Amino acid sequence: MARGANTRLMVFSCALLLLAGAFFSVPERVSASEDIRRQINEKNDEIKRLEADAKRYQAEIVESEKSANTLQGQIRIIDQTIRRLDAEIKVTDAKIVRATLEIRALGTEIGETEDAIAVDRVRLAALVRELAERDQEPPLATFMKYDSLSAFFTVLDELAAVQGELHRVIVDLRVSRAELADQKGRTEAKRAELAELARDLADQKSIQAGERKARATLLAETRNQEKRYQQLLADAKKKREALETEIEALEATLRATFDRSLLPKAGDGVLGWPLPEPIVVTQNFGNTEFARGGAYGGKGHNGADFRAANGTAVFAAERGTVRAAGDTDLGCRRVSYGKWILIDHPNNLSTLYAHLSLAKVSAGDTVNRGTLIAYSGATGYATGPHLHFTVFAREAVEVIDYRSKVCGTIMKLPISPNSGYLNPLDYL
Repeated sequence: MARGANTRLMVFSCALLLLAGAFFSVPERVSASEDIRRQINEKNDEIKRLEADAKRYQAEIVESEKSANTLQGQIRIIDQTIRRLDAEIKVTDAKIVRATLEIRALGTEIGETEDAIAVDRVRLAALVRELAERDQEPPLATFMKYDSLSAFFTVLDELAAVQGELHRVIVDLRVSRAELADQKGRTEAKRAELAELARDLADQKSIQAGERKARATLLAETRNQEKRYQQLLADAKKKREALETEIEALEATLRATFDRSLLPKAGDGVLGWPLPEPIVVTQNFGNTEFARGGAYGGKGHNGADFRAANGTAVFAAERGTVRAAGDTDLGCRRVSYGKWILIDHPNNLSTLYAHLSLAKVSAGDTVNRGTLIAYSGATGYATGPHLHFTVFAREAVEVIDYRSKVCGTIMKLPISPNSGYLNPLDYL
């Protein structure tokens, strides 16, 4: 009897010590958690303000595009784009700080859960020891030690209470371990988010640097004179039309050798949209109004154009392999696709993404539907930032190194017989 009483006293004392330790550590930990939560809320408010700034700058860009055919109008658009990108960079910076704080908050939660598990383990060990000591004595001997049935049944009630507490501790341990696994999983997800934000930040800074370079180049070429700018536009248009005539003549000599029956049937969802919502088509495929106005050498528009502010994420429309990527501006500026990517897909289609500001994949890379492959821009011949998206019959398109008579230089670009160009909207 005395030994059982001593054991209960020991368990009770341990429990008091553990509870006391937990009680005195709570205010400091809660204070730290509240401070982190306050900082997270402040970052959320800052992100909302910066995102509103970025939207305002983009609205100003759309308004300024009405006067983009003047030098000052174009410079204004570039400056507004730089400011918008700066706001987006600050948004990403704030998100990085927020993710770091959230990881710290999860670290605090993990510490609390691990402490709770440690407490439960001590409680569990003490209860198991007490039950083990009671089990060492045969039931009859235990019964004979008591002067009355009332005393005996009191001890039995105490034993049942210990067993009940043991069950509760085991349940608490299971719950705490599940919480710990969930917290660690969320921490890993936040760390992955943090790494992705760091990559986004580097990309945004690179795109902004490209805009600053474009501004400096434009001012150097025009010497900040409207007349020189208009001459620059006229020369670019003349070269583009001459190059289109060359390419059209070259593609007219190609023979379509692909089996059209192997192409997927037209239908929604064969390909995914290459841009985030909302999707706005600014020019359709084929004999569009712009094409009827004399563009594309009378051949029609070989893809679809989508509205996309400079730096908008561009996604792979389907899983596949990057066949090639290039930049026609390296060979002949302002006359063709600019930066482009061509991806081959298992469904016998190939997709082209053009006028990009930054490419994120290279030839040979494998991608999935929705993989970030680039950011939209206005490289090559583009009257403003947008995404040009072409769909080919995979066996009809080839990538060549073409020496342009217009520029006298070599540029790499995809070509296809006219029948190899397919209407993207038939598959999106």
